[in-house]
Amino acid sequence: MLVGSMLPAAGSFARADLWPEEPASEAGPRFVPVGAERGAAGDGQGPPIVYTRSETGRRGSYLRVLERLFGARRAGRRRDLLFSRAPVLFLMVEEAFLLYVIVGLLRAMTGRRTVGLLARPRPLAVSPRWRHAFRRAVLCRLKRWRSIRTLTLLPFSVFPAFASIADGWIYDFQLWDMTEEERRAIEVLREERRTGARPVVAAIGTQSLEKGIGLFADVYARSAALRSRCQFIACGRVAPAAGEHAAVLVEAGGVLVDRMLSDAELLGTYAASDAVWCLYPPVGDHASGILGRAAQLGIPVVVRQGSLAHRLCVTECLPHIAASPETVAARLAGPLPPRDAERGHLAALRFAEESEVALRAALGLAPVD
Repeated sequence: MLVGSMLPAAGSFARADLWPEEPASEAGPRFVPVGAERGAAGDGQGPPIVYTRSETGRRGSYLRVLERLFGARRAGRRRDLLFSRAPVLFLMVEEAFLLYVIVGLLRAMTGRRTVGLLARPRPLAVSPRWRHAFRRAVLCRLKRWRSIRTLTLLPFSVFPAFASIADGWIYDFQLWDMTEEERRAIEVLREERRTGARPVVAAIGTQSLEKGIGLFADVYARSAALRSRCQFIACGRVAPAAGEHAAVLVEAGGVLVDRMLSDAELLGTYAASDAVWCLYPPVGDHASGILGRAAQLGIPVVVRQGSLAHRLCVTECLPHIAASPETVAARLAGPLPPRDAERGHLAALRFAEESEVALRAALGLAPVD
């Protein structure tokens, strides 16, 4: 079933940065994350400067969190990175590794702070490929400089080898950035659902091979028991290489919304979901905004057995279903873990508090009283 506009809308207040795999809308309203509006009380050096090549995808939401927490601003020129007395934060070290190293070392010579976030640290920590091994060696040596702090977006407890390349960690911003207004709207939509409807398993975001659309469609098409038990929906623009898989899903009776959703529709999708698909292949094994938003709302996520997503769910006691490609149909055909909005909210509050403390320490900002 191909659907053009069947998703419930959550209201006009929903923000564009909730869409984590598409370019952020510049017209979208600013938002106040958990514990926000605290400013950048510090040593008079000014609010942090953030370097990123663009504001597409999750970068836009990351920037907004940093702006609200610390008054951070995006770097206008590269020379600002070298000469600013304010701390500099690289939003994704992987996209500008050499620049991060050079800027960090030059600033360290004058005692100025540089912080880098690793969004995809696993290859850097363990991959034998020469490119990753070289970067791993460089990051290990950067740990000797107190003015350079490298942080992962996943806790070391999820993957202890991260401690060899980073000085610390925070939780991915998208595990703790939703507003109270958005939560309330989603719960209202949730209460309006038809009773007795089949549980909904949703794949949210760009429908690509990296996001597991192939397995998502194939599992649904091959299992009659799963089709009778659950409704699969895929909401997001279909990547060109994934067109055939999307067609398989539709032919099997799944729901496909092949376009970028409005902000309100996106919230409606989470409200309609009983489980969110995060069973990605190894190439997609890194911090996930889709998983983060589901976790904040207490929605169970479907993850690949042994993946970083699975380890995070186990470590943080997040509701989840862990399965392999061979066992996922049977796992989903049975009872799903219950949705627990209060538990998700409490987890998000904890993630926010711990992450802000770690970021303030790394940036050299005064702690919050």
